[in-house]
Amino acid sequence: MIKILISIFVLSFTLNASEVDDLEKNFINTTNEVVSIVKNKNLLADTRNDKIVKTITPMFDFKLMAKLSLGKKWKTMDKQKQSDFINLYVKRMKKSYSSKVDKYTDEKIIVNKVKQIKKTRIVLNSSLVSNDDKTEVVYKFYKPRKAIENKNKWIVYDVVIAGVSIIKTDKAQFREVLKNNSIDILMDKIK
Repeated sequence: MIKILISIFVLSFTLNASEVDDLEKNFINTTNEVVSIVKNKNLLADTRNDKIVKTITPMFDFKLMAKLSLGKKWKTMDKQKQSDFINLYVKRMKKSYSSKVDKYTDEKIIVNKVKQIKKTRIVLNSSLVSNDDKTEVVYKFYKPRKAIENKNKWIVYDVVIAGVSIIKTDKAQFREVLKNNSIDILMDKIK
């Protein structure tokens, strides 16, 4: 009986280690592809940004990020308003990502540590390293119960840059606007 339990434990640990390894390889491949696109000087900025967004989209759950950024307010919105907010949020995130890519020079992305913290949660700790600076970037992944079409098996739901969470920052900013305004006002400000 003990041998069976040990075998099950070892097998589940091996499966988890394999998923962590797969996630890390996928992350490295995606970031290398993005860097390759950025370094291609023959691409116009809009074309380059479109290619980058297309490359990273399978790795990010922008819909969940939009929902998390609104917190409790999300549940008070009708389906159409939720859909409109998601579209605005996604457009904003993609524009923000593209603008940061425009500032890219020759930084290197180094994966420091990948850790599965729960059965459905993995944290990937990386560094963006330049000649004179090093910025910690932590990607928080989750594994959805059911596969999501056109998405990776593990999907990013938050990014923490130099200790600052994108979701927490957005949530605080949105909460401040919503304190005295409607969701429509917030959406106008996001536009």
